[in-house]
Amino acid sequence: MSWNTTKYEQAMEAYLIEKLGKSEGHSVYVEYENLRNELIKDNFFNEIKGKAQSLSDHSERHIADVLDCAYKLIGNFGELGLSAYEVYCLALMILFHDVGNIFGREGHDSIDKIAQVYNQYKANFKNYSDERRLITLGASAHSGLSRNKCKDTLRYISESSIKGEKINLPELASILRFADELAEGKHRTCSFLIEKDGYEEKSKIFHEYAQVTQMQIDRPLGRIAITYTFNISDKFEKDLDEQQHLVKLLRFSYYRATKLDQERRYTKYYSSSLKVFNRVTVSYQFEKEYTPIDFDIKPIVFEDKYPVPGIDFVKDPEHAKEEMEKNHPDFILENIIKLLLKTQIEEV
Repeated sequence: MSWNTTKYEQAMEAYLIEKLGKSEGHSVYVEYENLRNELIKDNFFNEIKGKAQSLSDHSERHIADVLDCAYKLIGNFGELGLSAYEVYCLALMILFHDVGNIFGREGHDSIDKIAQVYNQYKANFKNYSDERRLITLGASAHSGLSRNKCKDTLRYISESSIKGEKINLPELASILRFADELAEGKHRTCSFLIEKDGYEEKSKIFHEYAQVTQMQIDRPLGRIAITYTFNISDKFEKDLDEQQHLVKLLRFSYYRATKLDQERRYTKYYSSSLKVFNRVTVSYQFEKEYTPIDFDIKPIVFEDKYPVPGIDFVKDPEHAKEEMEKNHPDFILENIIKLLLKTQIEEV
């Protein structure tokens, strides 16, 4: 894949020049660009696939997607009061947040693994101790567990500095964490491999989820909109396996939608940039043999709840299903299947 400069990068280059002057601003942008190009030239991100073949896409396309999500979340660097070096550091954190996958999925977010890759590709890396510390600490907080073995990773991130300038690292780590959560969709999987059972069983549900998911970041309206589109076959009425498979995928979508909303509420607690996002809407659409079904089911709306710190993240799909069905009766899985079966019968 040849790299296409993202909107975030275009805006970053202009912002660095505006805030730091043409010479210094261009120099700082080139530092980022050189580091990115070294990783891409060495085929680093594509090699992650070789280490974990059933993992959803973590190539440079995913990096570009997270950069685009971050740009949509932020909107305007200046209006939010981000400094030139904060914009630069966030871009580097996004670049390095998943590099630990080259060693394997488990513990991919460890500071040590991120630092190893940074030191390999950063020219004169010994002269960049402040930058390395910022990038590895911030990137490692995008997932996994904190030093106290809980998912509240942002609690232990504190402000720092680079070249004598203060960096609001909790702010940047929050944006990265939420942007990464939002970087989901059909582009992260391959429909051919799904249909041909080309993914490991434990990973298949993640690919199937990506295939049915579409995300929209709407900063002006302060919302995240998720749209799920499920296709059923003309044999659905008689095929119990297909019905059970749909139930499994729907249950997983409940889990991921609930988790996304929890990430929204959690990250905005640490980020003034994200406070504008006050809800998540989740719409469900159904098709039969890729023809839309007129299926009247209102979107789910997740709104703010308090308190947030130490949030108890949803445990698993079954836990999410129980909460979803309790709070949103229209989404009782058994009833959705009945409605689809009724639609099938009426169309015959």
